[in-house]
Amino acid sequence: MSKLIDSIFGETLPGLQRALDLSYRRNEAITSNIANAETPQYRAVDLNFANELDRAFNQQEQNALAITNPGHMDVSGKSGAHLVQDYSGATKPDGNNVDIDIQMGRLAYNSGKFSLAANLMRRQMQFIKNAIREGGR
Repeated sequence: MSKLIDSIFGETLPGLQRALDLSYRRNEAITSNIANAETPQYRAVDLNFANELDRAFNQQEQNALAITNPGHMDVSGKSGAHLVQDYSGATKPDGNNVDIDIQMGRLAYNSGKFSLAANLMRRQMQFIKNAIREGGR
């Protein structure tokens, strides 16, 4: 069934699934930043969403690294998104750089992206459902 769905929608569904996963992961990073807004020496983290999403839609990784030992770290990006330091907020005297206003704005923006991807996924599933229903007549 998965091959049939892939042949109908190509890379759209896996790409939308990855977009949902990345939005969820970014939401975790943002909420962690908000929770640690008063923690001394805490540095905000974020996810380079554009690069990760581009990698999800363009799965042709010609120079992908092979994991030949279970002890090797997976740097291919297939295991999940990597968090990076976010230097957008000013560093306070205690070493914390979380700007709560920036983080709340990012949380709202990220929620909108998640909702959009979820709605697109829902529409794709509705197309499949309608095709199955109409094909049986």
